[in-house]
Amino acid sequence: SEMVRAARPIAIAETVDGLDDQTAIVRIRQDGTDKLSVAFYKVDDLVGSIGGVVPGSAKYAEQAAGRAYHTETGATSIDGPGYGKFAQHSLVNVDSGDLIAMKLTNVSTQNTYWAFAQANETSGGQPVAHLWNYGLDTWGWEDRPDGGDHDFNDLIVGLDFTSSYGSGWLT
Repeated sequence: SEMVRAARPIAIAETVDGLDDQTAIVRIRQDGTDKLSVAFYKVDDLVGSIGGVVPGSAKYAEQAAGRAYHTETGATSIDGPGYGKFAQHSLVNVDSGDLIAMKLTNVSTQNTYWAFAQANETSGGQPVAHLWNYGLDTWGWEDRPDGGDHDFNDLIVGLDFTSSYGSGWLT
């Protein structure tokens, strides 16, 4: 029976056979024109807290940096591929059940946006959401202040926790 997944701002790593130390495939398509970068980090719960520090708190960015996932090249962020382009990368050392959150940096405007609205700027007294969950471990980002044009397609990010498993051919 299929489990229903709520539209939430984090991914829950569902690895093959619940294995730890796996590689997740990151697929990115950029429809925004600004220079962008996305980073992934591990959180402790669905609210996004890290060691008791909640999104929007003074030390949150520091905590997130300390929990950053690394790519196949050892980097802790992935540059957007550029307007209209697609890229694929890997996150290493992903464990079954990891709660994975993201942050987007608009390098062009020097703004950082978090998966959790409460860590972002406010507009009309309300925190601004910059991330939309499309389901199937796919999210769309808004890369401009106040939620940009609200189409959530400036950077589309998909996480795949199973395709890299068993990639060696059996004879």
